[in-house]
Amino acid sequence: EMVDGECLKGDLRALVEQLPELQGRVLRMRYGMEGEEPMSLTGIGRVLGISRDRVRNLEREALAGLRRRSAAIEDYMAC
Repeated sequence: EMVDGECLKGDLRALVEQLPELQGRVLRMRYGMEGEEPMSLTGIGRVLGISRDRVRNLEREALAGLRRRSAAIEDYMAC
């Protein structure tokens, strides 16, 4: 199970790397993917110098992009 979890994390990282840079950065910050605490939309906006609404839109676009690229993780979701 630990191996599956590590494989899933690796696959997710690889999928996020395929996204446009800003979308990937928003997701990493929002969900704490770099080992840091997850951040709020407002906090991300402050760091990046963009509005909370723009962060929300980037997050939505990024999640939609991950769904399109998710064939690599479908096996994990079937369990």
